[in-house]
Amino acid sequence: MPYRMIEHTADLCFEVTAGSFDGLLEEALRAMTDWIGATRADPVADRMFSIEAPDSAVLMVDLLNEALAFSQIHREAYERVEFRHLDGRHANGRFIGHSITGARGEIKAVTYHGAQVESLPDGSWRATVLMDI
Repeated sequence: MPYRMIEHTADLCFEVTAGSFDGLLEEALRAMTDWIGATRADPVADRMFSIEAPDSAVLMVDLLNEALAFSQIHREAYERVEFRHLDGRHANGRFIGHSITGARGEIKAVTYHGAQVESLPDGSWRATVLMDI
């Protein structure tokens, strides 16, 4: 399973796994989008982004907050991310999704508190991400 919810007293917490760093970021985006539960509409949404961060955990949080901000500003939900460049400190590319007409839940922000990204011995990746709801 690429992501699972972890019980948390006040916030929303996910553990995400993937076979690559870019796959990990896309699964984290998908977990956030799935939880919001937006009702899709046309047309297709496509938003460019560019992010710099001091490490991979901050990069993940900043990427998700960028997608969340675009989602709220433009009433869109993103199911995919395509990277033009990605390393542990820089990412640029585009979020791809759809316009939305409503949502089941609201996320205020993705938090730095408790954010973890790690490369596992088998070459896969795991992250923990906490969101303020």
